[in-house]
Amino acid sequence: MPKFEPLMRNLGFWLSRKLNVPLVCPDTLQISLTSRCNLRCKMCSVWENANKNDELSLEEIKNVIDQSQEWGIKEINLCGGEPLLSEVCFDVIDYAKKHDMRVILTTNGTTINENVAKRLLESGLDIITISLDGAYPQTHDKIRGQPGAYDKIVQGIRYLNTFKKTSRLVKVLILTISNYNLDELEAYFYLAKDLSVDALYLTSVVLDNVKLYSQDSRSEQDDIWIRGERLQRLDEMVDKIDIHQQNLYGLNYPSFLLIKKYFRRELAKRDWTCFAGYRRFVLVPGGTIQMCGEAIGNIRETPYLKKIWFSRKAGLRRRQIKKCRNYCLQDCHAREESASLSNLFKLFIASLAFSLLRVEVATHNGELGSFLNG
Repeated sequence: MPKFEPLMRNLGFWLSRKLNVPLVCPDTLQISLTSRCNLRCKMCSVWENANKNDELSLEEIKNVIDQSQEWGIKEINLCGGEPLLSEVCFDVIDYAKKHDMRVILTTNGTTINENVAKRLLESGLDIITISLDGAYPQTHDKIRGQPGAYDKIVQGIRYLNTFKKTSRLVKVLILTISNYNLDELEAYFYLAKDLSVDALYLTSVVLDNVKLYSQDSRSEQDDIWIRGERLQRLDEMVDKIDIHQQNLYGLNYPSFLLIKKYFRRELAKRDWTCFAGYRRFVLVPGGTIQMCGEAIGNIRETPYLKKIWFSRKAGLRRRQIKKCRNYCLQDCHAREESASLSNLFKLFIASLAFSLLRVEVATHNGELGSFLNG
């Protein structure tokens, strides 16, 4: 019979959003280890307020991990700023792995030299996501604001690949599609294959990656946004991604399928269901807990995660998010399996069919075994 725990969890998220009350624990604990960064990306303002003295101590982070594990959260995403600039990054990875959590590191990849690559692979890290915003150096470095960044990232990935036979680390390459790199979309697939990454994720640019909902104010002036005649070019480049490439990298997630609508600002309520405030518990330097860029509490003032998560302020913020129509199209806030009852039903039927097939195969193997033994 199908495993009902995942099905009930998926249903729990659907109900949570309907009732504006979190009925299940978040999928992921997201911790920004630092706001410090060695890049100056056009769509990011995190580094502008970087203060090393605000960063959470290792003991504070351990306490958060302890509470998260007790709560039932099984995954942690370490990000920044640039998380590898944090002095406690590897200690946090080690502590989370000792608590049997799946650990994801989101990095710009520029600091991965041979020694760092070795440490990452030995740490037990499960997934590393590396941002590379162009198929060619000049494009990526223009977007990320540092000459030579592209070459450092490519070399860092190659260092990780030298140890691939002794590590299960999943390497994910992230491309943030914008007007600057649109023409390189097809070439990017060849680059990903050359770098032997395990997965490729294409996302769409937001104009402020802290307050994801605030897109309108700069989009008409900022040349990083795809608009006007360039929208036709967007259609051409997306259509060039053939079925083989889509299957190779599993490009069937919600945001990829909606890229054309996103840049045209044609997304409707039925297209996108946001689970911000339910799916991820986001903690940033200074101890602030955020929901879509807005503070709902601080662990240095209220050290109990659940108390903040279930607070009145958190509930009000969830209501605001539910009304938002400036869809950011970021899959960290998506939960397609819980977006509708029809999706839940399809998953249940698929799970039931798979379970029945397993029973049939097991029965057949048993009969075959009896025949051979008899």
